[in-house]
Amino acid sequence: MGSSGSGGGSGGGLTPAGGMSLASAGLSAYSTILQSQGTAAGDEFQAEKLQTAATYGDLKASQTAGQMTRNLNATLGNIDAVRAAANANPNSPTGAAFRDNQENIGTENKTITVDSILAQSDQDRSDAAYYQSAASNALLSGGIGAAAGIAGGIGKAFAAAGPAAALLAL
Repeated sequence: MGSSGSGGGSGGGLTPAGGMSLASAGLSAYSTILQSQGTAAGDEFQAEKLQTAATYGDLKASQTAGQMTRNLNATLGNIDAVRAAANANPNSPTGAAFRDNQENIGTENKTITVDSILAQSDQDRSDAAYYQSAASNALLSGGIGAAAGIAGGIGKAFAAAGPAAALLAL
């Protein structure tokens, strides 16, 4: 007497191995999603740190520019005071050339220093944008990986159940 009904075998439905394959696919998909969320959280944390560093860099550039301007003004004031104490002609071309040279050196140093700080701030912002994009991509790839894992598990479950069960399921 043959076996008929829903007692098992490969003709009537999912086998225990097929069910385990689906469960495994579900757990694997969940693991993939959690992993991508962890990666995204780490990337977002790095992005926030870099945004903060860029903000502090902007502040540092502003403070440095102000301090260097004050120092330059003090230097120029000292030059003027020494020349006045020496009874030097304030319209002397040599004195004016020396003062202008010192002013140019101070201004150039300030520009180089401030521009360097601002360039680092810009780099921090660019790096932050990269990390924000990487976080988004991590979540997307996690979702795609989870979907692929589930689809693969379903395919394995149907393969384990046999071609007749796969056709019945459609």
